[in-house]
Amino acid sequence: MTVTRVLVGPLAMLVLSAACGGGPKPAGDAEKGRQAFVEFHCNACHEVADEALPPASVTPAVALGGRVLLPPSEERLREDILLPSSHFAVGYPREQITKGDQSRMPDYSKTLTEEQVTNLAAFLRSRYQQGLPTGTR
Repeated sequence: MTVTRVLVGPLAMLVLSAACGGGPKPAGDAEKGRQAFVEFHCNACHEVADEALPPASVTPAVALGGRVLLPPSEERLREDILLPSSHFAVGYPREQITKGDQSRMPDYSKTLTEEQVTNLAAFLRSRYQQGLPTGTR
């Protein structure tokens, strides 16, 4: 079996999924999620694709959104928000995103309401597009 055959099936499913709208729309209110993103100063460390937000105070800012092969699910985004130390962003200096073995991102599990988490996830999901990342062939 060649690599081409292994990739054709999953790639075809990805294309069909994108053609059908990429699945169900997330719950929550994306505009309220954007407001919470700014209110909780998420933009201090994150930039969001195609979104005019106050600038990040860290360099490089951890990028969210944009064109990706498989956008994160609502569940994955909720986990990222509530359990930021469960895994770390790839492609950034470890000392920028961690302090010891913990994420530098604050623990919001006792700060955010269920509605705020749902709205933040809806906002972030709205900033992803499914497809080949820019610069990929």
